[in-house]
Amino acid sequence: MTRARSAAAVTAAVLVLALCSALTVTVLRARFPVPPASGVRATGAALLQAPWTATLPEPGRKPPAELMRDALGCTPLFQWATASRAVPRGQVTVAYAVGAPASHAVVVRGIRVVKGPRLTVPRGDDVGCAGSYGDERVRVLPEVGDKRVSPVRLSLDAGATGERAVLPVRAGGSAGGMVSVTTSSCTCAWWLELDVEEDGKRVTVRVDDGGRPFTLAPSVTTPLATPADEALEGPRPLSRAFGDPRPTRAGVSVAALLLPKEQSWEAESDTPQDPASAVGAEAALSGVGCRRMYASVLKGGGVPAGDHRLQLEISGPARTEGAVLDARVRLESVRGDAGERHRYSCAPAGVDAHEPYERPDINRNLYPDTLHALGPFPSGSLKYDPDWTPERGVGKSMPLAVDEEFAFSEGAAEGSPGAAGITAVIGPEQATFGFTVEVTVILPTGEHAEFTLSDHGKPFLLGPGTTKLSASHQVDLHEARDGPYWR
Repeated sequence: MTRARSAAAVTAAVLVLALCSALTVTVLRARFPVPPASGVRATGAALLQAPWTATLPEPGRKPPAELMRDALGCTPLFQWATASRAVPRGQVTVAYAVGAPASHAVVVRGIRVVKGPRLTVPRGDDVGCAGSYGDERVRVLPEVGDKRVSPVRLSLDAGATGERAVLPVRAGGSAGGMVSVTTSSCTCAWWLELDVEEDGKRVTVRVDDGGRPFTLAPSVTTPLATPADEALEGPRPLSRAFGDPRPTRAGVSVAALLLPKEQSWEAESDTPQDPASAVGAEAALSGVGCRRMYASVLKGGGVPAGDHRLQLEISGPARTEGAVLDARVRLESVRGDAGERHRYSCAPAGVDAHEPYERPDINRNLYPDTLHALGPFPSGSLKYDPDWTPERGVGKSMPLAVDEEFAFSEGAAEGSPGAAGITAVIGPEQATFGFTVEVTVILPTGEHAEFTLSDHGKPFLLGPGTTKLSASHQVDLHEARDGPYWR
């Protein structure tokens, strides 16, 4: 009798589980309907395209500190935020790929965005990127002649939700494109549907985020980036606690960024690394491999090395003349065992990564080993001292600009701030330095704005090049100089 009751209980439990599973599938299909199956398959992925801002879904979670380093750029933060289901704000660009069966070709005839259920407004930390940036994966998308295919622009609000888009896909092959989706009012789930012609019939193929809908919410009310951040030539990762504004002083904002040479990258690390293994298949697109080498060493705890550009951007009242800038690079730390660390460089074939950085348009040069600075101010911050050692420079400064008059440009739009900026080459030769940038801006009205600039709260770090080092561990990588990057 007991066994019979047990068997009956098990049977009942199985039936309940089966019923629950069936109900769950029914509910999910009702909320996120899937078009009928066909031989065509499609995938989609969000891209890091400007402007990118997203909000983490739950409060209290912050991006890992190791991702918030200017030298890493924005890709690691974007990848982490995407994996953490951060909700993009205002706009998101998605790349999609369509695969045809081996037996026949297909043609995509149209594309539309489908708005799903409304979602709860995210209340976590905001993350984003400022400056100049983009997603290297865009390079594998199709070209027409020498022009990259532009994204189809669709909206979750009233407006264009679909567009004719002809995309032939050969049998057994794949093709892809991009879609930019915007909203100003909807915190929503959404997905794409492709109208595909297959064997003379029209089928609908869904594009989503690995089986889940994509998400999107209206733009944040207070931008993460200051106008000076946005003017930077390189990418800067940003994060901010929910609702925490990023104030300016006297209507002025200032940003500094350390940038590698245009065609070569150097880095150093305490531990041996294998940057070649981190490059990935896209290294065939020249320019990608070296940047990935650089980023992989930095993600492993390394620091940039060799000559770098120090870019200083200032924003303030547009069309204002007679402002005065005073800026200095203050040495915060020094480390002298550079020759014993593991050193890595990468450059296109035929380019020497260790050549000095020479830019005719840059007339400011900083030499932290001897605390000298050359530029449009009294040259040489110290007299020659044969007993000088880099360690003696800690706590001292090199001039970047000394009571230098400048003017703010006209704003990009009516009411927007103007901009100004200076650039210097900084080149350690023997030691690894930590430094901050101290800036004072005086407006013609007499208002002062003072800033101490750093790499997200920590000093910028920069190691020496190899020219004057006897490096014990040096690895030089090269990549082919061809492909769309070098055109």
